[in-house]
Amino acid sequence: MKHIQKVINNDYQVDWNDLWNHSLKNLPKKNKKESWDNIAPKFNKWMEKDDYPKKILSRIEAEPSDSVLDIGCGNGVITIPLAEKANKVTAMDISGKMLEILAKKAEESNIKNINTINKRLEDLNASEIGKHDVVVASRSLNGVSNIQMELEKINEIAQKYVYITLWGVDNRNFEREIANILGKESHQHPDYIYVYNMLHQMGIYANVEMLECNTRNYYSNIEEALERLRWRIGDLNKDDESILRDYLEKKMIKTRDGSISFTKGKADWVMIWWKK
Repeated sequence: MKHIQKVINNDYQVDWNDLWNHSLKNLPKKNKKESWDNIAPKFNKWMEKDDYPKKILSRIEAEPSDSVLDIGCGNGVITIPLAEKANKVTAMDISGKMLEILAKKAEESNIKNINTINKRLEDLNASEIGKHDVVVASRSLNGVSNIQMELEKINEIAQKYVYITLWGVDNRNFEREIANILGKESHQHPDYIYVYNMLHQMGIYANVEMLECNTRNYYSNIEEALERLRWRIGDLNKDDESILRDYLEKKMIKTRDGSISFTKGKADWVMIWWKK
């Protein structure tokens, strides 16, 4: 298949960017402004019991004099702590609603060193963003097409460190199980190894760390859990929702505080980072 490999100097070299794009084609599209605006208030609640932010924040090196770029900042769960220890932070997100939540959190915490950009990384060039000591792309590049161009841009912007988190291996195991229940085709998301190999071909020899996150999602009722599933696996028709509602009622566990939790579906995240 011509999208798998090309010949360079009589050697075979994998075109990882092309493979990445090929793998994205059949997955739910989540990188639209409207999609993120619609789930912004819910996303804020979903993040309340997520231990991922603490995991990645413990690994990011940022000095009091540093400038930080947070790509795909969302509701500011990473941005706010970074702003508390760095000189200034540029927070970029496609969703204006997410940035509104971030601004409210910053105001409540009396944080005034955050500048926001309501755009996608793909729509800006490196000179528009300007140099930053540290660049963070936390779970924000997974659905980006032609990701090699953005990696080159990120590397150009960063002066000290770059931190990226991406899906780990077999990252859509939960979605695959749900697809089987619904009798639908399941597709694997491209994982971190694509990006690691792209970076290697670019002459960037990055570090790889598995982030062991123990987060379980808690919901007040089945409908709330179903809403999260719509976001994770794409649009559902009425028959799909009926099947999944029955499935969740059998599989979800009630906790002492009255909430319910699904024991499967834990995310697998990998951090790739390098020093300039």
